[in-house]
Amino acid sequence: MAKIITFGTLKGGVGKTMLCFNIGGIVSQLGKRVLVIDSDLQGNLTNNMGIDRTSADLLTTYDIYNIETDQPDPRALVARRPIERLPLLDMIAGSIFLHKAELKIASVAGREQILSNYLTDNQAFFDEYDYIFIDTNPSMSIVNQNAFLASDAVLLVSDVSMNAIEGAQLFIALWEDARRRLRRADNIRGFIVNDYDQRNKLSTDFLEYLRTSPDVEDLRALLFRTIIPRNVRITESELAAMPISLYDLRSKGCDAIASLVDEMFEKNIL
Repeated sequence: MAKIITFGTLKGGVGKTMLCFNIGGIVSQLGKRVLVIDSDLQGNLTNNMGIDRTSADLLTTYDIYNIETDQPDPRALVARRPIERLPLLDMIAGSIFLHKAELKIASVAGREQILSNYLTDNQAFFDEYDYIFIDTNPSMSIVNQNAFLASDAVLLVSDVSMNAIEGAQLFIALWEDARRRLRRADNIRGFIVNDYDQRNKLSTDFLEYLRTSPDVEDLRALLFRTIIPRNVRITESELAAMPISLYDLRSKGCDAIASLVDEMFEKNIL
């Protein structure tokens, strides 16, 4: 089975989708078969991949969780090669209807294991992939718990704000309770700082706090050395529906994300 890595936290706008999109792209360019799954009802990752979410025939993450119908054949569910220049990168699109799935599965036994069971039931198909990257919204919803439970590694993402630190620490506490109930070993493997601006004292003070304060020892133990800088080329690449490694290989943003991928390999997350 592929290694499954999910990006999460409890604060929005910190860069989870951006990292999922760009790391997936870079890893596929290394010759690995990659599947990205959009588990956020906003569907930003789906948009980044250039997929039209309004298509009537599009199967999405929602169809995995919709207990009123049979789960789809993964061959129909997975969008193959949505970015033509990345032939090893596939996708399961997101859906605005994921909130309906939450309501439908709320009282279902084993509701947190729906995704894990789907992957296992279709293991021959998903064994085609080396890595599966999952994007989530900033919550501890049932759908997100499915992603976290199925994951070999959960990576927390933060911008340079105290709210992001609080969101990450709350995530750790909530997932600790949930995973113990679900008899899952601790799978939080990293903490990534994004949107760092070295010209801004707030950014430098934030990083110093993160590296020295006794109040964040839990996060410091997870902190990646690689810091992702604020970089307009990353934003432009998302609007152009292509990872930064295709859009501007020489940008500082691409260099940083490539270094992060190297560090993920070093830590045996990849």
